[in-house]
Amino acid sequence: MIFSSLSFLLVFLPAVYLAFLLLRSLRLEQAVTALLVVASLVFYAFWDWRYLGLLLASMAGNYWLGQQLARQRQRRWLALAVTANLLLLGYFKYAAFLLGFLPAAGEWQIVLPLAISFFTFQQIAWHCDLYSGRLQGTGRPLEYAFFISFFPQLIAGPIVHARELLPQIARGWSRRPLTWQLGMALLSVGLLKKVLLADPLAPGVEALFGRAAAGEALGSAEVLLASVAYGLQLYFDFSGYADMAVGLGLMFGIRLPVNFRSPYKSASIVEFWRRWHITLSHFLRDYLYIPLGGNRHGRARRSANLLITMLLGGLWHGAGWQFVVWGALHGALLSLNHLWARYSLWRLPRLLALPLTLLCVMLAWIPFRADSLDTALRMYAGLLNWQGGWPFEGKVLLDEWAALQVTHSLPWACAVLLVIALTLPGSRRLCLRLGSRGRGLLVGASLFLVLKALSGQADRAFLYFNF
Repeated sequence: MIFSSLSFLLVFLPAVYLAFLLLRSLRLEQAVTALLVVASLVFYAFWDWRYLGLLLASMAGNYWLGQQLARQRQRRWLALAVTANLLLLGYFKYAAFLLGFLPAAGEWQIVLPLAISFFTFQQIAWHCDLYSGRLQGTGRPLEYAFFISFFPQLIAGPIVHARELLPQIARGWSRRPLTWQLGMALLSVGLLKKVLLADPLAPGVEALFGRAAAGEALGSAEVLLASVAYGLQLYFDFSGYADMAVGLGLMFGIRLPVNFRSPYKSASIVEFWRRWHITLSHFLRDYLYIPLGGNRHGRARRSANLLITMLLGGLWHGAGWQFVVWGALHGALLSLNHLWARYSLWRLPRLLALPLTLLCVMLAWIPFRADSLDTALRMYAGLLNWQGGWPFEGKVLLDEWAALQVTHSLPWACAVLLVIALTLPGSRRLCLRLGSRGRGLLVGASLFLVLKALSGQADRAFLYFNF
């Protein structure tokens, strides 16, 4: 079950929200928290009930370790907690990759549990905050379970800190305002992004990357189109999820952090990482880059710290050499950005810096999407093949848009979506500008279009479910 599914929109969410409103009106504070914890666990179990036990065991073990750390605040408890979480994440995510050189490695069949990267990072941050004193006390077990499992942010973020979330429910559910109209508007915008903008790009992206994975040599135009199309698919898919998460949180009176601020409008790689997946950027900065020394030990050390941070950030996204390359590319681009800002006497005008940054980001998505390093390198080699024909020999019928009686070519679709990404304001700002009546019209029109589209197609999972 995902946010953009009929089962969620027509069954799960209405049932949970009505029960929430009833218990809230009766001022049964603990019952509200328990309801949302149980609903979140049911939501998670719909993916694979067998891994529900893993989530519960992880929460129970981390809560116990957190209690020891809160009482004694000794480095050994912090080291034990961080090590245990990394070992759990490492087994499910990296064991097959690290042991891939063994003859029997092909017999390893390890399914990646949904959301393990996100709830592991949240719990590591929780332990670090307890140790540093930024968080006073562990809270009650039920509150901790809510902090980890709250379904709007459980699967793909944003990465939330306990110091931001726990004080919100400590005030009491009945005393927190429900900005449900703004929440519904953000949910609707996120659904539009996912169902009507991101999903229709998937067949074209899969076809181009599939041809490269099969060993076919692509031309430069095809490689550029593949990278831009995937960059737009990923952006509208993941930012759509983030909008839905924030919107659902507001409907329940919870403010979740914003995860995107129009990142493709960035005029530098540094600015891009201040706008893209903001909570992950902050996590890597606070718990990896700064502990490594940050920029406190000279420019050479800063460049090394940036490279290490982005390499590990790449590996966090997936176990494969292509993710190492993606992290290395961004680490090198960030270092180059800082060196240019320090030593260059000339600054690129924003009118030139924006398309240059966008091109670098789009080309860097190639290893992020490729199924292997060989595929990524083959596609980069294709950039030198200027003799390649125009992609798909012209037009492509995208099945999802065909269901809406709209036929597009992939290049034209990308051009339209680029204009949307580069010109429209962020989702929250857009919803606030519309006013109460405008938000109502947006919700009605969006749900009509989305439900109509979903009725004729299978659910397509969010891309970040893979990470």
